[in-house]
Amino acid sequence: MANDNRLPMPSRRRKKPGNLFLKALLLTALLCCAFFLARQFIIVFISDVQSLTSKEVGETVSLDGILLKDENVARAPAGGLLRFTNPDGRRLEVGAKAADIETAGEQGADGQTFAVYTSSAGIFCSHLDGLESTLTPANRDVLDLPGLEKIAGRSMAAGTRVEKGQPIFKIIDNLSPVFIYGSIAKTSLPAGYADKPVWLQAAWNNLTLRIKSSSLVDKGDRWEGYFLLSGYPEAIVHNRKVSLTVTTKQLKGLLVPSRAVVYRAGQPGIYMVVKKKAQWEPVDIKGELAGWVAIAGDELVEGARYVSNPVLVREGWFVE
Repeated sequence: MANDNRLPMPSRRRKKPGNLFLKALLLTALLCCAFFLARQFIIVFISDVQSLTSKEVGETVSLDGILLKDENVARAPAGGLLRFTNPDGRRLEVGAKAADIETAGEQGADGQTFAVYTSSAGIFCSHLDGLESTLTPANRDVLDLPGLEKIAGRSMAAGTRVEKGQPIFKIIDNLSPVFIYGSIAKTSLPAGYADKPVWLQAAWNNLTLRIKSSSLVDKGDRWEGYFLLSGYPEAIVHNRKVSLTVTTKQLKGLLVPSRAVVYRAGQPGIYMVVKKKAQWEPVDIKGELAGWVAIAGDELVEGARYVSNPVLVREGWFVE
């Protein structure tokens, strides 16, 4: 009888059911913690907590038009070469020397120099368009204004040869009223503006001024007419055609994004941050413009923290 020399196979140890349960329980706990932490991170990130601050927002519209101003044109007393004695933009008094006209002499003889003096005080300007005596504030009621494309100005350069009687420069009276003629969409202006006009903030080349309608005509969906300028930069009067950026509507105060307002039973409110938790507080809506809302309330102070995007926020949740 043959001997069986095979080694006995090791027996497999059975896993106890209790160990599997503990591992499953531990994995579930880890997943719950991960979910809670991820959820908290997402809520804090999306909530976008901000500080209440006083701001000002506005809606702007372009006003393209032509300027009407009092201008006194000087003419050459003789033919010859034009030499300016002052730069554009300088304010000159009455009787100030503004230019020289150098005439050529006969048969090589020296010519003469004729000085040109100002007949009125104002801003010296060498840009002429031939409409100086037409586009004036005094003519507002009788003007048949040309289209903007028909106005072409020219600048008189030093050394230019001019003829006797030719316009060579002008003096702009910047102390007299200056108007702009243009049109603005009705929807861009405050309600009732045509009947009770108010001063509107405007800007030209990043320089500020104010405008107020003088007379407007109903052109269907637009108001067309004259606007008076105030506090304007002197450089603007060198132009005939200008483009203004007009602030037609403004909203000031404690401003929050429209999305920050949460309604409860018809009452508007926002989530304030109290001890890093969201706490809903009722507010009064004072106005809304361009995606911002002006709010007021007993608990609202500048610098207080609030939730600007409460889409995932609930009362008492951590937001910071």
